[in-house]
Amino acid sequence: MAHELEVWLFSDRVGTLALIDGRLSFCYAPGWLSLPNAVALSASLPLQAEPFDDRKTRPFFAGLLPEGKMRRLIAQQFQISGQNDFALLGHIGGECAGAVTFLEPGQVLHESTQGDDVQWLSDEEVVAILDELPRRPMLAGKDGLRLSLAGAQDKLPVVFDGDRLGLPRNGTPSSHILKPPIHAVEDSVINEGFCMALAEAMQLKPAKSRVHTVLNRPFLLVERYDRVADEQEHRLRLHQEDFCQALVWNLK
Repeated sequence: MAHELEVWLFSDRVGTLALIDGRLSFCYAPGWLSLPNAVALSASLPLQAEPFDDRKTRPFFAGLLPEGKMRRLIAQQFQISGQNDFALLGHIGGECAGAVTFLEPGQVLHESTQGDDVQWLSDEEVVAILDELPRRPMLAGKDGLRLSLAGAQDKLPVVFDGDRLGLPRNGTPSSHILKPPIHAVEDSVINEGFCMALAEAMQLKPAKSRVHTVLNRPFLLVERYDRVADEQEHRLRLHQEDFCQALVWNLK
């Protein structure tokens, strides 16, 4: 039995991710391949009409998901296997790294407009989220949120505007990554903030970041390098991939 998710890049449906007998497969949509400006999702997934098998498909798509304890807790939240990349993308693959979004067949991608859908948070709600993240990474399953970032450290895509902090909804791009304290590491927020500031002072061009405090609770806000603003100050996605996604490893 095949299960399918539609893969969108920016505002275009570019192909279909399928799960067949436990194996992933990806195929570009004919309509996408026919466009003169069509681009590949990944260096490991060049434009072609033939579907890609599991070995070539999995590195890119699995690379959009959290790792380690975060992945296990998210899987428990949805009562699925932590090894089921397809099901995880179906549940949390709304706001991912780069410009990729996953939707059920027949769903239409929400177009971001000037009235972006952001749930602005009070200081008390921010603190509640900081307390909830260790138990519910990415706020998985909370109020329909579908947020995903790779890595093993607790983090959350958010929208930061001046002094307001909010949660992106219905396809609205996030602007920052919120990184709460690491409980096993003393002063992790201050330490990471200092290291980022030091890297900038050394002209290494790290992502812009700042230590933020709400009701005496510190966290790091990191500006997303894969998001930009247009002339009307609308947030736009930039597509990106890391080397683990771009390179296909010969796994056996």
